[in-house]
Amino acid sequence: MNDDIPPNDRHALLIAEYALGVLSAEERLEVEKLVRREPAYQTQLAAWQRHFADWLDEFPVVEPPAHVWHGIQQRLFPTERPALEPTRRWNNPRLWRWTTGLALAAALVLALLVLLRPVQVATPALLARLEQSNGSLAFSVTLQANGRQLLFVPASKADWPGRSAEAWIITADGKPHSLGLLQDATAVTLAVPAGLAPALTPGAVLAVSLEPRTGSPTGAPTGPVIAQGKIIAL
Repeated sequence: MNDDIPPNDRHALLIAEYALGVLSAEERLEVEKLVRREPAYQTQLAAWQRHFADWLDEFPVVEPPAHVWHGIQQRLFPTERPALEPTRRWNNPRLWRWTTGLALAAALVLALLVLLRPVQVATPALLARLEQSNGSLAFSVTLQANGRQLLFVPASKADWPGRSAEAWIITADGKPHSLGLLQDATAVTLAVPAGLAPALTPGAVLAVSLEPRTGSPTGAPTGPVIAQGKIIAL
């Protein structure tokens, strides 16, 4: 990131890269603080998340052909090697024993280096587009860098007189679990209970229902569901 970019332009660029899922953990935390503090940045983030979610829908999942993996195996572990012209020197059993021993030692060292080298695995950015029944965006949701909080950004100011909006995650068994209450016009960060963290995977369903001011009295949605959507990975 170029630090010479003016702050406003830099923030706009960071927000776009955040939605795309290419920022470092430190930069993601910076964006999450900006979004919580400035409503204008909330709107920008929602717009970028909507843009990238629609863009990804245009590309089908493509599985690589089986012969690609076979070709990689052949390059790494060829089954046939070119024959060497036999000479008296290469027919020496003692030389072959030394050569074989050195080759095995080199292979062992290489295997240990591969196994012991730390593997850097990029964690995919998870987000969800929660839509109303007419298909319009209600909330953009992003899993924050620490993996234990969800950032809900409303697409526009809502009006829920006398009621509150409550966020839910639907686990694989079909049961809804409350994540907490949302605000009608500002971004909200909700902590994910430890027991529900494993459920935050691509394909999981998030939903928002209208409940009494203090939330559902039953632990399950009691009012109408006003928005829902699935988690996707970028």
